[in-house]
Amino acid sequence: MILKKIVVKGKKSLSVNFGKINYILGENATGKTTFIKLILYSLGTNIDSFIDEIDKENMTEHVELDVELKSGSVYRFIRKLPRSETILVVPLNELNEMIEENVQIMNLEEFSDMLLIEEGYGTEEIPYGNNHKANMRYYFMLRAVTADQDTPAYKILADLGGSIRNYINNQTLIKKAIIEALLGKENTEVQKARLKLQKLFKERSSLLSKIQIMGEVSSSNILSKEEFSEILKLRNKSKIVEKIEEIKNEKNRLSVEQSKYISKLETSNSKFDDKVNLELARKIAKIRQSINELILQRDDITSVSQTISSEIEKLKKMIVARQVITLIPVEVCPVCLQKINVLQSSDEHCNYCKNEMNNNDLERISQYKRMLEESLYEANKVRTELLNQIKEEEKNRKSMENRMEKIKEKFINEQKKKNNPIENLIISIKQRVERLTKDEHMLEVHLGYLTAVDELKLEKSRLEFEINTHKDELEQLEKNIYYSDVDKLDLWKKIFSEELNYVFGTEMDVTLDSEYTPIIDEVNIRNISSASSKVATRLSYITSLFHLQEKANINHLGFILLDSPKDKDLDVDKYGRFLKNLERVDTGQVILTGSILEMDLYNKDHIIMTLFPDRKLLQ
Repeated sequence: MILKKIVVKGKKSLSVNFGKINYILGENATGKTTFIKLILYSLGTNIDSFIDEIDKENMTEHVELDVELKSGSVYRFIRKLPRSETILVVPLNELNEMIEENVQIMNLEEFSDMLLIEEGYGTEEIPYGNNHKANMRYYFMLRAVTADQDTPAYKILADLGGSIRNYINNQTLIKKAIIEALLGKENTEVQKARLKLQKLFKERSSLLSKIQIMGEVSSSNILSKEEFSEILKLRNKSKIVEKIEEIKNEKNRLSVEQSKYISKLETSNSKFDDKVNLELARKIAKIRQSINELILQRDDITSVSQTISSEIEKLKKMIVARQVITLIPVEVCPVCLQKINVLQSSDEHCNYCKNEMNNNDLERISQYKRMLEESLYEANKVRTELLNQIKEEEKNRKSMENRMEKIKEKFINEQKKKNNPIENLIISIKQRVERLTKDEHMLEVHLGYLTAVDELKLEKSRLEFEINTHKDELEQLEKNIYYSDVDKLDLWKKIFSEELNYVFGTEMDVTLDSEYTPIIDEVNIRNISSASSKVATRLSYITSLFHLQEKANINHLGFILLDSPKDKDLDVDKYGRFLKNLERVDTGQVILTGSILEMDLYNKDHIIMTLFPDRKLLQ
């Protein structure tokens, strides 16, 4: 398993991406242990208590963990905080997007079985005391890769799963089963075969779902239509192709017939244009031309009338102004508002005040004004006559158009009686073409359905054959399982001894008994008095199993979780050597929390988070 990302959602949140080596450093009470607990909780372990922000203040909603399993599947596990007996399992695609149609809600047992199968462990039962048996659980496996704050140093595997599960956690036989599952002592070939078989089962299940869905779609879209019941009886794809070809040929023939009848109908209807419509159209066009000419004359008369009216207004002003200037003693011209007694030749004076006018001129202007008024009267009279003519011509045009419409309507009614047989034929052809088109479409859909189902069934047959083959192989492999893989166990003992001696800085006789419990200088770890020896032994036990996967084909989880190992009675020198040993990682992941006070001991390139009292884990 590869841990890719952890996210906490809520008023207080968290988002961290994982690399190969991940150090989270911080002061006390800043959230380091909570970080490890959240990972374990996301993987199905029960946690008895979280920090108050999670447990009591309800500042968080749920935790999400993105992982890639050994089967190659990528999931997002979502579990409600602070406690829940179910986990949402969401598959992710290549773009890290959720495949929502495949989301599953699992209880903790179902979740455990899914992880064990996809990680290649199986779900066998483990016997323990008084003929009792316990189902293997994934959180059992987590004990062998976790060094937590709560488990005493002399206990090699962590006590995980919550207080309600301690009756199982402490059983020696279960601890032995966990180590043997990690070592892959039931044969790594068996694990590979199980993973392959599980993948084939998933592919077959997906194919069966597709076939079922296609059947339901076919039933809802096709089978429910009685008019296509005969079409659906066709199961031979070659006959369906022949039927589609026949329909296309008939549609082409009907299209030619339809065009012939439509042409005949249009020819019959065009006779109306030849005999009646053209004459009426010419008369209406002539009337419209006459109306346009009258409108132009009306506009000309209107323009002349406006010009005459403007000239009359000017003459009126001139006469009135002259009378005011002559008869009334004024100093200012009422027209241009200039003083009259100044030089009359000034450009600022108007003609009314700078030119003298005798009585004869005034009389002549008055006569010209009367002539213009008579012309205006005549122009208005002509305009009125033109308007009346326009109205009359419009009336004639409307009358002619109404007459034309009635003749056309009469002609159409007569043609309908004559053309009904042709129109009925055209309608009949159209209906037949529509029916044929629908049949053609349904046949093509049915053909596509049969082709897709045949392809899926062929793929299903291939998978069935492959599944049966792998079942036989797995059955044969399981018959040959043996638990005396001495070379693998000896290699682990060698790595364990080297790492413990390196961390502790002295040469000791290190081995493992038949229950995989460490024996140091012929003393069981439970009976060792030195606290630092117990801590170093426990940490080396975990890291040696972790490093063993780089040299032997074992089924390790692929990561280790170490919660503040420095706090467990290790001096600086021992802890420094432990970190150097930890940095030697070719495969898998390391996630470790530690104190920020020893920051100099850590490779700064691997520090992914630093925590302080004012910047705790959850923000």
